[in-house]
Amino acid sequence: MRYRPFGTTDMAVSALTLRLVDSESPRASDWRDLVFTALECGINSFQVEGESPAMLAGLGEAFASVERRLLFLTWRVRDDGTAMDHQTIERLVGGAFEGLGLDYLDLVLVNDPRAPHLAPAFEAGLRSLHQSRAVRGLGIASRGDIDPGLMRNGMVTAISSPFNLSSGWAERHRIRSAAQADYAVIGEDFWPQALRDGGESAPRKPSLWRRRTDPLADVGGYEFLHGTPGWSGEEICLGYALTEPSLATVRITADRPAEVERLAAVVERDLPNGVCAQIEMARFSAQEREKAAGRD
Repeated sequence: MRYRPFGTTDMAVSALTLRLVDSESPRASDWRDLVFTALECGINSFQVEGESPAMLAGLGEAFASVERRLLFLTWRVRDDGTAMDHQTIERLVGGAFEGLGLDYLDLVLVNDPRAPHLAPAFEAGLRSLHQSRAVRGLGIASRGDIDPGLMRNGMVTAISSPFNLSSGWAERHRIRSAAQADYAVIGEDFWPQALRDGGESAPRKPSLWRRRTDPLADVGGYEFLHGTPGWSGEEICLGYALTEPSLATVRITADRPAEVERLAAVVERDLPNGVCAQIEMARFSAQEREKAAGRD
């Protein structure tokens, strides 16, 4: 595993953050084993999304087995950014501090309210927790530009934003600007739905006439995601996201220990020769086709 600084904090986080979200697993032992496997793989960053008793019991037992300062723990608030209130704070306290048995959270991650401030009741409660050091930082999850006023509220230390091999200039500029401003950047959606199940990966073979008149007709497909020996499409996308230096960590989701081990192994692998060039050709071709479609 490799580690990177998390913004201006003194914490070094693993290149991967394991997302722990409520699932059908009813047993606390399953959650405990999942975290233990991640720890054995060198993962020290976890994002918790759920409040089921079995989940909280299993995670709390696993986290308690490690010295707290070695872990980076994020509590994900899924409420609409404009609808968060004092009840949101009560659920956070009940889940993170009572359910998991934690003394503090490294980060609370919320949805972008698309405003220069958080909902008043929620912000007041969160600021109280922040001042008492029970919450060390606030993260904003967004797929667009975040209001500068919100970024300057004194609690924000991180943003969470999609980044993958099909990300355009705007997405890349957003995360790089945030990193340059000393905010930690969490990369999410490294394996986008558009590239799963062959969505963009297998475009229809162009006609001979089109190949003669369109120089990009044979360039830029994502076939390599499904045809690179020894690599799955998911692993290629993860390997590519890990090459972006602006990201402090890349969020992964895995329900079984074997999946955690498989994804963690990607960190130490180099992308196959030629794949990076294929990715850039695919991105360039897609951008040119979008331009051409806009002119039609």
